[in-house]
Amino acid sequence: MTKKTSGLRKVLAPVAQIAATVALLSWILWRNDAPRILAALTKADPAWLLGGAVALLVSLVLGAFQWDLLLRHQGVRVRYVKLLHAYNLGTFLNFVLPTGVGGDVVRAIAVHRESQGGAKSFAATVLDRFAGLFTLSILAFVAALLLASGRHDPYFARLVFLTGAAFLAFAVAAGLLFSRRALGWLAPVVRFLGEGKLFEMAKGMRNAFLEYRAARSLVGQILSISLVTQFLRISVHAFCAHALGLRIDFAWFLLFVPVVALISVLPISVGGWGLREGVQKTFFALPGVMIGISSPTEAAAMGLALAFLTSVVGMFVPAIASLVGSLVHFLSRTQGHREESA
Repeated sequence: MTKKTSGLRKVLAPVAQIAATVALLSWILWRNDAPRILAALTKADPAWLLGGAVALLVSLVLGAFQWDLLLRHQGVRVRYVKLLHAYNLGTFLNFVLPTGVGGDVVRAIAVHRESQGGAKSFAATVLDRFAGLFTLSILAFVAALLLASGRHDPYFARLVFLTGAAFLAFAVAAGLLFSRRALGWLAPVVRFLGEGKLFEMAKGMRNAFLEYRAARSLVGQILSISLVTQFLRISVHAFCAHALGLRIDFAWFLLFVPVVALISVLPISVGGWGLREGVQKTFFALPGVMIGISSPTEAAAMGLALAFLTSVVGMFVPAIASLVGSLVHFLSRTQGHREESA
C-alpha cells in the first residue's frame, strides 16, 4: 500500500463515519415524529436535568478516582486535578471522535505525557474501561432477573439468558485478562509481527496486568467503585425521563442502558451518534415500558426525545467540567508565574 493510498484512507474513514452519523440521525428523525420530539425537548424540566447533571458530575469524579487507583498501583502518579481534567476530556471526546473509545486513547496519552508511564498508563486505562463494561453487564443481568421474577412471559426468560450470557462472557474475559498463561500468548504473537515499539508496549501491558492479578483487594475496590459509578450514570437516564414527564421503572434503565452503551462502542458513526439514539428508542418504545403511553408513535417519539436528551447531558457535562478544569489550571499557573516574578 502506497503512502498516498494510506493517507486517502485516513481521510475517507472519518468522512464516511460523519456521513453515516448524519444519515442515521436524519433517517431516525424522518421515520419518527420530529415536531413532537422537539416539543418534548423544549418542555424538559430544568430541575430534573440539573439532578441528572449532578449525578453525572459525581460519577466523573468517582471515575477519575478509580482510574487514579489503577495508575498508582503501577507507580504512575499524576496530580488528581490533571487526571480529572484528562478523564472529563476523554469522556467528552468519546461523543465526538470516530470511535466510542477514542477518548480513552486520548486520556491514556495525556497521562503518558505527564508521567512517562508508557504501557502502564495504557494498561490502567484499558482495565478502567473494562471494569465499567463488566459492571454494566452485572447490573443488566440483575435487572433482567428482577423483571423476570413473577412473570412467566418467555420474553423475560430470553432477557435473563442473554444478559447472563453477556455477564459470563465478561467474566471469562476477565479471567483471561489476568491469566498468566493467556497473557503469555500475547508476546509471541506480537513478536511475529516484528520487534519494536509494539512489542515493547505489549510486553509492558502484559507485565502490568500480571501486577493487577496479585492485587485482589484493589480489584475488589475497583469493582465496588465502578458499580456505584455506573449506577449513577444509569440514573442520569432516569433523571432525564422525569424531566420529560415519563414514568419508567428503574429496572428498565438498568437493563437497557448497558446494552446501549455496549452497542455505541461499535465504530459505525461518530461517537455512537445515531446508532445510540436509534437503539435506545427501539428499547424504550417497547410496549409496557413507558407507563401511561400506549400509542406506538408517541412511545417512539418520546423514546427518541429521551435518547437525545441523555446524549446531550452526557456530552456537555464532561465538556463543561473539562473547560472549567482547564481554566482553573491556567489561572493557577498564571498566579504562580506572577508570584515567581515578584
